[in-house]
Amino acid sequence: MNQFLKRLEVFVLILLITVFTSNMLANSDIFSFVHKDYDFVLRFSKGGSWYQELKKVTFFKFVLDRKGLGFEDAFLRLLEDMKYRTGIDPEVVTDAISSDVLFASKGLDVNLMEFVAFDLNYYFELIKTLASNAIVVFETKNPQKLPRALAYLLSLSYKQVGTNYIIGDSLFCGVSGRYLVVAGSKQALELALKTYATPEMQLARSVRDFDRLRAGTFLVSGYAKPGALKLEMPGTGVVKWENAEQIIFYSTASAGSFNFTIEQRNKTKLVSKKSSDAILELPNAWNYYMVISSQNTENVIASMKSWFKGTEGELTKLISLFEYLTSLSTSVYTTGRIETGEFLFIFDNFVGKDFEVQLSKVGARGDVQKQEWYLQLGATQLHIFKYSNKFFVGLLSKERYLQLERTRKKLKDFPIFNDFARITNYEFKVFIDVGDLVKSTLGFTLSSKLVFWSYNSDYFTFYRIVLS
Repeated sequence: MNQFLKRLEVFVLILLITVFTSNMLANSDIFSFVHKDYDFVLRFSKGGSWYQELKKVTFFKFVLDRKGLGFEDAFLRLLEDMKYRTGIDPEVVTDAISSDVLFASKGLDVNLMEFVAFDLNYYFELIKTLASNAIVVFETKNPQKLPRALAYLLSLSYKQVGTNYIIGDSLFCGVSGRYLVVAGSKQALELALKTYATPEMQLARSVRDFDRLRAGTFLVSGYAKPGALKLEMPGTGVVKWENAEQIIFYSTASAGSFNFTIEQRNKTKLVSKKSSDAILELPNAWNYYMVISSQNTENVIASMKSWFKGTEGELTKLISLFEYLTSLSTSVYTTGRIETGEFLFIFDNFVGKDFEVQLSKVGARGDVQKQEWYLQLGATQLHIFKYSNKFFVGLLSKERYLQLERTRKKLKDFPIFNDFARITNYEFKVFIDVGDLVKSTLGFTLSSKLVFWSYNSDYFTFYRIVLS
């Protein structure tokens, strides 16, 4: 009887260990390598399954196809060259980038838009120059073969030390199950491997939003503490996170569009009011349009700084003028051409009567005949004029603007701007004609647009990007 009880105890113990281990492994995924002290996490999830949807997005099709930039062919040729020179099958790499890939860091100032690049060498350099507190994790069927493949792609040396690998002088690689961890230091590698095996050390266990990221079907997703993340779109300035407690982001691709959302949880409640603007009445003469409610003077100033680069003294003068103009308008429009830096700020429904006094305060001089003023800031001369119920500051003269008004169709005549017009609750909204930008810089013709906007709802601020 005692022997039977002992066997039963052993059986129950084994069963409990098996159940516990199974549960732990079931809850373990690529996020589990990230220590709770880390402050930025980005995951590319199952890229292989998203690939065909991405190719339906006009812009990504242009980047990938041989009729465009040929990114896909260039990469495949590189892998074939790797096979010829080293004997490593291209499937070792394609499997790894088709599965989950994670980047995580601690103490770095990460600009999210820097992860959007279409030069193979950029991503190679990103791995090659990993900071000491950063890791890249690959889910792969070939964790032992992948380090040598990476060494070839990065043009670095490779050696195996025990069960680990060293690429170059500063990339330390270790294997855990189906994952290969590449770290910028030996300490970071050891911490990642230990964290994966120790649930209480994992960031994903202490931040509940990771449950949403795990449950959702996303192409790109991640988490950031406010001090670790930067976001800067053309013409908008750097997005600030002073009111943020934490940030998550996620994206999908469907119906020919790439949709990206940044969700900022705030310390206080904020609500975006419905805004009425007349942006569609402007001529279709530029590839960039931005609308900001006049209540958001800070966003207006940030936008101004991103277009105009000057000394601190010059910017102080311009800020003073923009604050005055914004306070007496309902909306502020920014138009321009990104590739040339041409810009024009338009203050809608301007009601100021003493603007000439304000212009003289900042050193502007008037031309009575042309009915415009000029403000010299360093090597840049700004044209300033009033027309109808709008006030204009930028690099276009009044004569040139009126010519565009007469000769160009208005935005409302183009269906491509309909989605932009439908956004009425916002802090700011931006339209970029990506196709025009590509044609003017690279000579390729394509129909692609990007809409970027921000709005507040309850305790959250959302930043949304839609690229077609």
